[in-house]
Amino acid sequence: MSIQLRSRRGPIGVGWHAVALRRAIESLLGGSRASGGRADARAGRVAWIDVTRGAARGAVQDSDGELYRPQLDLTPYSAPDREAFLAVARAHPELPARMAAGEYPQLVEKELSAHEVSLLPRGPSELSHDCSCLDWPGPCRHVAALVYVLVEAVDEKPLTLLTLRGLRIEDLVAPAAGTSARSAPAAPQDATPTAPSPGAGDNTPSPDDATGDSIGTGGSVGTADSTDGRDGDAGEDSGSVDGSARPSPGFDPSRADPSLLAAVLGEHAAALIAAFYQQGSQDDEPPHPLR
Repeated sequence: MSIQLRSRRGPIGVGWHAVALRRAIESLLGGSRASGGRADARAGRVAWIDVTRGAARGAVQDSDGELYRPQLDLTPYSAPDREAFLAVARAHPELPARMAAGEYPQLVEKELSAHEVSLLPRGPSELSHDCSCLDWPGPCRHVAALVYVLVEAVDEKPLTLLTLRGLRIEDLVAPAAGTSARSAPAAPQDATPTAPSPGAGDNTPSPDDATGDSIGTGGSVGTADSTDGRDGDAGEDSGSVDGSARPSPGFDPSRADPSLLAAVLGEHAAALIAAFYQQGSQDDEPPHPLR
């Protein structure tokens, strides 16, 4: 498989931006290299091309069947140039759609010139090249063939220039007003419920707890758990309001059979223990010590 150029004769590139790119690079190539590269590109010797930030790479088959790897570099925007380009581009909300449709308005390039910025190469100083062949220092015809395939790619898809300059089409869209403020994470509130003071007995949730605004681990909204982490029936009250009621024990010794204790401790000791717990269940005050 190879890339077939649409242009079969004459200059390569139709749109003004493709023509400007071709002329800028041909000034680097020279006449003879440009002619040989154009012939190789039209003969389908370019197997593939890959465009990334700052570089276009490809594979070109020589007349002897050898496959070489040429590369053309275009300097990505510096931070100031990037800011200047985006300021101009975002003043044209229609620009992303037009570039996606294969257009690059000359008006944008004219406005960029006031900032000494261009999406296209401003001269040979922004371009460099390399190839795996031995034609040094070049540029070789393999680089030239790659260039003409790149020109047609830019002609059809001007967004390729954005890629070379280190930009994406999403960068051309101005952020909505207040986006940064809305996207800033809010300071997390303390989701840990405050323990009530002894005897307070007020189980009314605070306003913060009632709204559920506290953000817990994993992004979930944390609320205070009235059961304090223990499972229970939905309708069961965990305690009286004034805190005077005692939770009933899981085992009531006053209802135990003393005969079971007698088998282990003897009848006299079992009777004393049973009487102790029976007295405690009848009186809220702690039982007096045995005399």
